[in-house]
Amino acid sequence: MAMEDKKKVVILGAGFGGLRVARLIAKKLRRLGLINRYEIVLIDRNGYQTYTPLLYEVATTSKQTANACKLLSVATYPLSHLVSSLPVTLLTKEIKGIDLIEGDIHFADSTTLVFDHLIIALGSEINYFNIPGLAEHSIPLKTFHDAVRIRDTVWSLAMEGVKDINIVVGGAGPTGVEIAAEFKEWCGELEQEFKKCRLHVTLIEGNQTVLPGFDTRVIAHATKRLKKLNIEIFTGERIEEVSMRAATLKSGRRVPFDVCVWSGGVKVPSLLADMPLEKESRGRPLAQGIMECLPQSPDLKLRSRIFGLGDCICFNDPETGKPIPSVARAALTQAGIVAHNIVEDIKSAESSTYHPRHIIYDPHSHPYVIPIGGKYAIAQLGVIYFKGLSGWILKGLVELNYLFSIMPPHRALRIWLKGLWIFIQNDRLG
Repeated sequence: MAMEDKKKVVILGAGFGGLRVARLIAKKLRRLGLINRYEIVLIDRNGYQTYTPLLYEVATTSKQTANACKLLSVATYPLSHLVSSLPVTLLTKEIKGIDLIEGDIHFADSTTLVFDHLIIALGSEINYFNIPGLAEHSIPLKTFHDAVRIRDTVWSLAMEGVKDINIVVGGAGPTGVEIAAEFKEWCGELEQEFKKCRLHVTLIEGNQTVLPGFDTRVIAHATKRLKKLNIEIFTGERIEEVSMRAATLKSGRRVPFDVCVWSGGVKVPSLLADMPLEKESRGRPLAQGIMECLPQSPDLKLRSRIFGLGDCICFNDPETGKPIPSVARAALTQAGIVAHNIVEDIKSAESSTYHPRHIIYDPHSHPYVIPIGGKYAIAQLGVIYFKGLSGWILKGLVELNYLFSIMPPHRALRIWLKGLWIFIQNDRLG
């Protein structure tokens, strides 16, 4: 069967969930002998996947320890390599629009692609909450280039002879806590390379605690650790305005800075804003049950069943009614559910006598690791908590396990060891 005659299973976005679901569907259809009838298409505007949990380390690695090329090799992975052994078509294109009714995906180069099955895994975009001056005078920590820009900005100030570098981090979720703590660990190295260079770090959070939404024990341990690192913490304070050199808080306090890092929020990708899907209050499509996104009205006929996963969708915990956290582990679990359910739909379409056996997504407490400077991390596995060096060791094992899941073992181990060697030089035992 010609490629153009095959039915298209299209995945939008090649982040943690998007890549996982593409790989799983490809393996399942190949095992079923259906790969000659279906084409799996993975679409992303970038030709690589960024391992975002490493970005805080990229942003705080000395230039004498590693240049940008070395950091790029351990934090980003070419998608063509990750799917080369699988029947997956990779399209590196910018999506301009999606017609869920006709089943058309429109690209920036004026080409289109018709889908038969669609999975939305587009991640999220930075949310500046319309705070005046924030987008112009802050640096986000969302991409590899953001991380390098943060590093270069701090390094340039140190080279210029600035003795006291003030850094403001907006948002004390996991990303904000990680980067703030690692700045303080990096400070020791900068003091050696540039005489009398000091980093003063201020962490600002609108909620009443750091790591809002996490277990109270985790919050307590994280707060204690941050204070031990001499990080100034403002909780219950929201940034109202940002100028070139200072952030003004809701209380009227003015916090001066040389560098402002923004990690205070994300929003649904603008591409999804006009999609005719049922949405929650923040604009994210609601996924339910089998990870299906429903049309905004029952009488609206979509081209096919639409599945969603990861940060770009909202899945409410049936027990609490609250959205589950947007963490990588949740996206990876959801990818397994979506892959199973789409293949069940395909098996049903291939045989009129087959009744699909869908799996309902049952959200639970996903394990997580939050590094807080140097060789110190807080980790949670079920009811067990680790903190300190044991948590940091677990962080490394989680990273290695992910690499094993997306590439050959020898390559995964080589990249992991290279990254470990680079980043461990910045760390001091915490």
